[in-house]
Amino acid sequence: MDKMAEKPNSYTDHALAERPVQSAVRGKLREIVNAPIDTHLERIEMFMDRAIRIPGTNLRFGLDPIIGFFFPVAGDWLGTLVGVYIVLASIRHGLPKSAITRMVFNVGVDFLLGSLPLVGDAVDFAWKSNSKNLRLLNQYAKGKGGSVWSDWLWVFMLFGLLFLLGAGLVGLAYYAIRQAGFRLF
Repeated sequence: MDKMAEKPNSYTDHALAERPVQSAVRGKLREIVNAPIDTHLERIEMFMDRAIRIPGTNLRFGLDPIIGFFFPVAGDWLGTLVGVYIVLASIRHGLPKSAITRMVFNVGVDFLLGSLPLVGDAVDFAWKSNSKNLRLLNQYAKGKGGSVWSDWLWVFMLFGLLFLLGAGLVGLAYYAIRQAGFRLF
């Protein structure tokens, strides 16, 4: 072996490290590594959770609290359906079941607490379940096509439990209103 080949040339190594082209390439690599897994989900999340910035602050909100405010019941359902779509589209990236569970929990909190009159609008403004779910996707994704049938079964079981919980709360509210002497139908 040649001893010259083994010894690094500190002058050329230092010169290469200082070149602006290589630092630009390094910066581009950082952008690629930190890029979102699924750009269409990133756009949906941006519109629903952080499209509008309050001037003079770093506070951002999206269409989710606006839709929920102007269309009280239908807006909350629409926001939940968008959240469910993000979770279902994320499953194909091979997330662990713990991440899937957290994503469904985020959507559930957004739906259940966001459905409350007036308080729900503040929850929609602060909770930002779509942003939380996109962070989970970018953190735990294994790659496209990494899901198995048990992942899909798991997410549908969780959403089924969430639906039953929501239906039970609606039934309980209806029962309480009837017991108070009000007639709804």
